[in-house]
Amino acid sequence: MKFKKNISLKNYTTFRIGGRAKYFFEARTKKELIESVNSAKKMKLPFFILGGGSNLLISNKGYRGVVIKFGRSLSLYVSKGLDWAAGIPGTIEGAVYGNAGAFGKSMKDAVKSVEVFDARTEKFRTFKNKDCRFAYRNSIFKKRKNLVILSVEIKSEKSNPKKIKEYLDYRRQHHPRLPSAGSVFKNPTRSHGTRRGIGDTPAAILIDRAGLTGKKIGQAQISEKHSNFIVNLGNAKAKDVKKLISFVKKSIKEKFKIKLEEEIQYLGFKN
Repeated sequence: MKFKKNISLKNYTTFRIGGRAKYFFEARTKKELIESVNSAKKMKLPFFILGGGSNLLISNKGYRGVVIKFGRSLSLYVSKGLDWAAGIPGTIEGAVYGNAGAFGKSMKDAVKSVEVFDARTEKFRTFKNKDCRFAYRNSIFKKRKNLVILSVEIKSEKSNPKKIKEYLDYRRQHHPRLPSAGSVFKNPTRSHGTRRGIGDTPAAILIDRAGLTGKKIGQAQISEKHSNFIVNLGNAKAKDVKKLISFVKKSIKEKFKIKLEEEIQYLGFKN
């Protein structure tokens, strides 16, 4: 495979943040995806499948492995019944990986089957909906990085143009236009709270009630338009975003006794 070297990942993410990948490859077909994964294995390098670059924070130090860009835009599936996905950046594969959702629906409701390449065994598998082990913003693919999603079959349904317009209008009105990774935190469940009515409050409302809306660290800011978004004011560094995330988690834990969990994924950071 002809991998590109030292490619900046900044413009491959919706956050517009990120260092360089040691190697980079843009796979146009499933065959190229499989070959690039196998090449990374032969080089004894870690690999990361990059979709639309949303829901992701990449370290400014970059990634010392192979970044493989692959995926079909999620927007292509809106007309097949994924009305709620209108306006969401990213790929269908990435949406399955993180069980993306909005307006009370998620990929769990839509997936029929997933075609997978097991990088460990180099075998192909077909996962039915139940095999994907979907949970809130989670799936088996998040836990088992060796499972590479090749394609997704969804339960095709008739789309509702009126609903699609409503969802798009909502996002235009309530979501920031500055670069971001989407919702930073998962909404907590009631079990996370110590007081009735607190534990199932959306993360954005908790953050706002804690007086954190608009808080800045460097060029990273908690959006004044939607408190569960962190925006890049122009030249934000990944370390500033991480500091802001840690600050929010600490503040919410102290004020509400709730442990917020990130929805976004990290790449290139030391554990």
